[in-house]
Amino acid sequence: MLEELAITGLGVIEQATLELSPGLTVVTGETGAGKTLVVTALELLLGARADTSLVRTGVSTAIASAVVRPVPAGAEAWVDADADELIVSRELRAEGRSRARVAGTLAPVSALAEVLGRHVEVHAQHEHVRLARPEVQRALLDRSAGDPHARTLARYRGAHTRWRELSDRRDRLAADARERARELDRLRAEVAEIDEAALDADADASIDLDLELLANAEDLQLGAVEAAAALGAEGAGEPLGVAVAALRRLAVDDPALVDLTARADALAAEATELAVDVRTYGEDVDADPERLADLQARKAVLQALTRKYGSDVAAVLAYAEEARARLAVLEAAEADAGDLDDRVAATHAEVAALADDVRRGRRHAADALATTVDGHLADLGMPHASFQVEVEPLDGGELTADGGDRVTFLLAPNPGEPPRPIAQAASGGERSRVSLAVEVALADVDEVEVLVFDEVDAGIGGATAMAVGEKLARLTTGAEGRPRQVLCVTHLAQLAAFADVHHVVEKGLSGGRTVTTTRRVAEDDRVAELARMLGGEATAAAGLEHARELLSRATERRAS
Repeated sequence: MLEELAITGLGVIEQATLELSPGLTVVTGETGAGKTLVVTALELLLGARADTSLVRTGVSTAIASAVVRPVPAGAEAWVDADADELIVSRELRAEGRSRARVAGTLAPVSALAEVLGRHVEVHAQHEHVRLARPEVQRALLDRSAGDPHARTLARYRGAHTRWRELSDRRDRLAADARERARELDRLRAEVAEIDEAALDADADASIDLDLELLANAEDLQLGAVEAAAALGAEGAGEPLGVAVAALRRLAVDDPALVDLTARADALAAEATELAVDVRTYGEDVDADPERLADLQARKAVLQALTRKYGSDVAAVLAYAEEARARLAVLEAAEADAGDLDDRVAATHAEVAALADDVRRGRRHAADALATTVDGHLADLGMPHASFQVEVEPLDGGELTADGGDRVTFLLAPNPGEPPRPIAQAASGGERSRVSLAVEVALADVDEVEVLVFDEVDAGIGGATAMAVGEKLARLTTGAEGRPRQVLCVTHLAQLAAFADVHHVVEKGLSGGRTVTTTRRVAEDDRVAELARMLGGEATAAAGLEHARELLSRATERRAS
């Protein structure tokens, strides 16, 4: 809720601070004192258009700021997690652009509406009030319709979401059909080319070595024969045999000699085995021109594939797996496209049927709401006014996320006049009273935490003013019994008598200039202030008695 409102340099207000409390707060004062500037300051804090003419003559900047406690939902991004209050401000410059701050940080003016807009609602004579907006009228009507309607609306929204998702999917598939066909053809050709090669990661990895062996087969055979001969009995084997025999003839029991003899013997045996192995290697080398040609052709295939799909055989095989996965997705999309039209049509039929159910719920709630509001309008001095809620299908049978209906609040202020949208059908004072009647009728379902009424009592008095005060007091209890803050600018004592907190805006002279100040009326002074508003002298016995009677009647009516 709003805890404090501070105003500097705005119109006739040089500097003023209002401490606000839960319940009904009234702001009173003589005509021209500047009490409506309190509402203007709040509108600026909600993001209203800046008017440089509001800046007080002689100063460069007008400032409106408010302390909100606790931090309202939607403002978490602007404050620390443990913050218990939010300060918002708006600066109007006589020359230059206005500025907005949220928690001391410069912010776009739109941020003010985002932070406070859903928590504070202003009903002023000069503006198109929130209740005149079609989306707000629809939302309030839905919330007045009760839980069964809410469940129907939830089912509708779920079905509508599914229908839109299927429709969007179908549209995307249709738009991508040509590109998808091209990609399918390309992937199928690539996978077929890779599959036709029958790649073997292990076998194909040795193809370079196999090609080298076949290309040098004759040289390998000749070299092996020559090496085997050099290592055999007619080559190195003969001197090694002579050396072994000579060492064995030395009959000396010397460990060193024994070791040398053993090493010579092993070397001779190794030379013999090596000669055999070299000869066998040469015999195994196959000089096969046909196999060489086959391997060269295979090598060309592998080179072509690695140029297109990867650096080696393993990479080409990995690409083939990815291509198959993508093919599966595209082929599934092709199959999906075939039955999406039927699924979209079936889901649309479901949405349309639920939209009819939602419309029936709204029309039933519309009749009940209209009857309730008409009763409140009679209490508020508009006994001949007729309030209606029109629920009509949208043009062309359009189905939005909120249904297929256009909800319009209508008013016929006098008998014989056709009903028109409330923003057009009533004067400023009447529009405020219509808003008040609707607010009271929807008090248990509207979640706005702060309601502000400017001159809601225009053109009324006496018993009607008491009714207005009683209804404003009723608004201090919101949805689910939560406390609500109601701020009202008024000139009627009958209405002010219902206030929990009473502020007076007073005009005076200082330094030859008009200066407006504000003060909170102490409880002991309320009778005198009400007597003054009634037009009598504050000390006159009759005026004081009348004021006491007003307070007593207001207290009794609030209690009942």
